[in-house]
Amino acid sequence: MKRSTKIITAVALTLGIAGGAAAIGKHQFGDPEKRAAKVAAYIAYELELDETQKQALDVLKTQMMAARQTVKADKSAMKQEALGLINADTFDRAKALDMINSKVLVVNEQAPDMINALGDFLDTLNAEQKAEIAEFVQERRGHHGRKHRD
Repeated sequence: MKRSTKIITAVALTLGIAGGAAAIGKHQFGDPEKRAAKVAAYIAYELELDETQKQALDVLKTQMMAARQTVKADKSAMKQEALGLINADTFDRAKALDMINSKVLVVNEQAPDMINALGDFLDTLNAEQKAEIAEFVQERRGHHGRKHRD
């Protein structure tokens, strides 16, 4: 994978996680931990998970919340740096790239643990449960509940 592709992917992932976390925090559950617990309970109910599967889901939830915290760390400092770059007479491209690369490193550090937790959870599911997840993903297609035409 090219370096630029990695950077773009990491930035998109970082913004997605940060945006998702912000959106979750502003909805009916002000606490992201409560929202994550509600989502996990919903998944457990819908898929009729057994105890082993629930434990794997809980590990995945914990891993995702830890990644969220890591990505969100130093958010205010990074915002101030970004504002400094925007307000400067000339845009410091090297500093902007360094800022992005620092987030890329954070994402790269968190990704293997998240992928392992997701894999461990998916490996506990039977074919019927996996089909339900695939159907859900296909129906949603990344629209987060919004109705769009194809």
